[in-house]
Amino acid sequence: MIPALAMSFYIWLILVTTIPYPGKIGLDYNTLGTDWMVFYGAIRSVLDGNAPLIFDGDRFTDFINTAFAGWLSAPLEFRPWAYPPSFLLMLLPFAPLGFFGSYVAFQIVTAAALAVALRAFAANSLTSGALFAAVLICPASAINAINGQAVFLVAALIVGGFALLERRPYLAGLVLGLLTFKPQFCILVPIALVAAGQWRALLASGLSALAMMIASGLIFGWDLWLRWLPLIIENLVSPNEKWIEYGRMWGHSVYTCAVLIGVPQRLASWAQLLATLGAAISVVIAFRSRLGIREKIAIFLAATVLAAPHSGPYDGTLLVIAAAFWLMARAAPLPLWCWTLAFMVWLLPILSPPLVFPVGRTAPLFPVLLIGLLLRPAGPVEGVKAPVPAG
Repeated sequence: MIPALAMSFYIWLILVTTIPYPGKIGLDYNTLGTDWMVFYGAIRSVLDGNAPLIFDGDRFTDFINTAFAGWLSAPLEFRPWAYPPSFLLMLLPFAPLGFFGSYVAFQIVTAAALAVALRAFAANSLTSGALFAAVLICPASAINAINGQAVFLVAALIVGGFALLERRPYLAGLVLGLLTFKPQFCILVPIALVAAGQWRALLASGLSALAMMIASGLIFGWDLWLRWLPLIIENLVSPNEKWIEYGRMWGHSVYTCAVLIGVPQRLASWAQLLATLGAAISVVIAFRSRLGIREKIAIFLAATVLAAPHSGPYDGTLLVIAAAFWLMARAAPLPLWCWTLAFMVWLLPILSPPLVFPVGRTAPLFPVLLIGLLLRPAGPVEGVKAPVPAG
């Protein structure tokens, strides 16, 4: 715990020193909220009647560099908008707060939502607070706050949605359907629901995603969807080289790590596809098993990170939650190797991005390890068991 806390203190210190002294004690993040500039810049552009701008990566990057010149310590290389228009609905309430106010408010609100979701898996308020504190102070969460990313919201929707699955399947589906705001993190949701035989939740998740699409079309105009859909299809078939260079290669997906160890891009794409298929199979096995819902969520979190074609160091927060659920589900006392593995998951974001730190290229091994350990019978389990269907 001592080295873990020391690492967390270090990365949070980077957050505090980024504006006055960017890059002086660690990676140069340029300034705080560079990813939030993309989110805030997109919603402001749409509200100001300049929606087409967000679909032109080069012009949108120039707009960000101009609009936030006073915040940036250097111009950004390439920051396109790649999210579905439904994400704009979630950003709309924060738009009137200005850039910095909306940046801080979004982090606080989404962290609070995650705290509420995690309470479902704590035996008491003390355990709940300790679990949330461990997740909140981890290095991945600090990087999420530095960038102004949305991993707290992603984690809250996954944990909260599946926590509701047995008791309130319709509400669970509505919550899980909101994950479509980041498509790379929702691809396993229908697979999990079908494997669990949760047809009501599956229907509700589809209706939720459809409602988000209709609402965004009615509020912002259908032209956004008519522009976004062909753009995404084009990027899937023939990815933008700038996005690969300045976006995808700064993550730690299977594709990225494979390319960085010398695998040809085409073969790396196949490796990513196989990882996605393996992640989907693990989710099917988990949700058809007698594992407790906590272990199932842990497997889903790890599989989601493994399957994502693009993920960043901040997405390590999902793995920290998965590791915490794995530790909670094991019978006490826990052997030292369990804590060591959890510490390595905790440490991983500090050794990212793999483009800079070669040891970070082992990142895909950690979700694989967690999935394997969670699926492997490990004696008495403390997790909440899913009910066995009658007959």
